[in-house]
Amino acid sequence: MSATPAPERIELSPVVKAVLEADSPKSQLLKDFVRYLEVLLADPAGLDSAVTPDVRCYELEGMGYPRGLEGFRMFRRQVNAAIPDEHILITAVRFEGDDIIEADMEMSATAVGEFMGIRASGQKIRFDVHARSRFVDGKMAERWDQVDFEDIKRQLTRPQ
Repeated sequence: MSATPAPERIELSPVVKAVLEADSPKSQLLKDFVRYLEVLLADPAGLDSAVTPDVRCYELEGMGYPRGLEGFRMFRRQVNAAIPDEHILITAVRFEGDDIIEADMEMSATAVGEFMGIRASGQKIRFDVHARSRFVDGKMAERWDQVDFEDIKRQLTRPQ
């Protein structure tokens, strides 16, 4: 686990910060999304406070992880152990109605544990995530994240 608290590892671009500070349904949805990210970074055991019990993470299911909260926890335990200093910069957000948020994020981290079957190398990695998430009653219920996992693997195996 990182020595830096999860909220301090999430940064918002000025445009995203302006949305967060507005008093609107969009700002509430963004607040729910940021809270979800804080829980995600902090401790997968607490995910039930930020996601619905029947959460669907379609990209993880496509990778072979079990459907629902336990599959999501399994994935995040692996990520949090492998890259415990993960930092997130939310660069842009878009909304569809009052329940779907799309976020463009830049992630950076240091690989200190096995990740995606690759031994820790101390490599600094950087990758983009395009998140599309649907929220129900303030909790994430569905997620369609796009990540270039092949690029992450290339970064983890390149010579230092």
